[in-house]
Amino acid sequence: MSSVQSIGSNKWKTVLNTRRIGWFILIVALLFRVGKAYATKSIPIYGDMVHYNHSALFLLLHHVYTYWGSGPAAQITPGYPLFLAAMYAVGRLFSPNVHVWIHMALMGQAVLSAWSVYLLYRLSLRLTPAWGAALAALLFLTYPTAIWSPLTLLTETLYVFTLLLFVTAFFRALEKTLLRRFFLAGLLLGLCTLVRPTVFPLIIAPVLLFLQSAYRRQMGRSLRNWAIYVIGFILPMFPWWIRNEVVFHKLILTDEDAGNPLLYGTTRRFLNDPALGRGLSPKQQEHLALVRIGQQFAHHPWQSLQWYTVDKLQLLFSTPWYLGQPSHTFTGHLLNFWLHAHLVWVILGSIGLILGLQKLMGRWLTALVFYFVLVQLPFIPINRYVYPVMPFFFIGVAYFLYFAYTRGQRQLLTNQQNRKDPQDEDKTWGLNT
Repeated sequence: MSSVQSIGSNKWKTVLNTRRIGWFILIVALLFRVGKAYATKSIPIYGDMVHYNHSALFLLLHHVYTYWGSGPAAQITPGYPLFLAAMYAVGRLFSPNVHVWIHMALMGQAVLSAWSVYLLYRLSLRLTPAWGAALAALLFLTYPTAIWSPLTLLTETLYVFTLLLFVTAFFRALEKTLLRRFFLAGLLLGLCTLVRPTVFPLIIAPVLLFLQSAYRRQMGRSLRNWAIYVIGFILPMFPWWIRNEVVFHKLILTDEDAGNPLLYGTTRRFLNDPALGRGLSPKQQEHLALVRIGQQFAHHPWQSLQWYTVDKLQLLFSTPWYLGQPSHTFTGHLLNFWLHAHLVWVILGSIGLILGLQKLMGRWLTALVFYFVLVQLPFIPINRYVYPVMPFFFIGVAYFLYFAYTRGQRQLLTNQQNRKDPQDEDKTWGLNT
């Protein structure tokens, strides 16, 4: 009985220590991220940030959801503009100054970014011990893009947060197949889709469970889990679908802006060919993109295959997404060094994810990263769009180091067992004679 109690006590001590490490990471992340956002008094607004800011302001002040005009639009899903409008509404309680509203949004994003670090730690525990999970969280906490992106009015911070929430909820559903867990995973997938529709096809993710014989033997229960998952997904998406049906008299599942990045993904001059889609509607751009892809593979199959695989992968992952300017200080030089370590994390993370295929959660995580990379290849190869998968590469880095450590420990133990003491050999020889 005492040994059983001792085992139970040790288990609870491990759980308690793991939780303490997690809360410590969260507190450090909050202090770091919020402190950085608080010290940022103003930010330059350019590119997509202009449209997101306009959309949030127009929604808050005129109660019309648009993107770059003044009429109703569905170019993008409404998740991020709704978040910005909510933050602006909180800021308006304290000041009529729009700069204060924007600063409030940055503070909100800093909090979400800190929670993302904590969620990454919790997610990493499914593949590594606490020290490995803490390492993955530390890499993400100090990754220059993760420091800089919350200080922009772009979707990445909110998207990474909702994506990590969804993945954590989905993994929990896999660990214990309760209806409420599948419902929560579906609900979070819907919320994540409203921020960036890249995740929309993951609505069929539970179908992949049928590849396992245990789930095929429980077909009825598995189908029921998938059904409740889909219901959870529909719940946050339904108001968006109804709004589009009422306003545009057609069903728009996600958004109408896929044509432009798909079209510019067909040319190597995507940064210097602004006339390619000029004057074309989103549907016309999408049609032209599909025509160009078909012609490219029909006339130049090997060059096209190289462009849509090797060349785009190089453009997506060879450099980090970072538009800040490191200062000529010690901190600036350290930041510049850390930026150049980006490719190291991608390579080690990829190796770690491949090694993680031997574990169930590792297979799901690797499949998820593979999907996000694969789905991006037809589109414009901008490194901004693969930044959200970097947290999973950090898990891969942690698992790679954990795998190397455990393999080294086993090898060391084997060598010690194989190494025999000469005196013991003499004693054994003497007894045998």
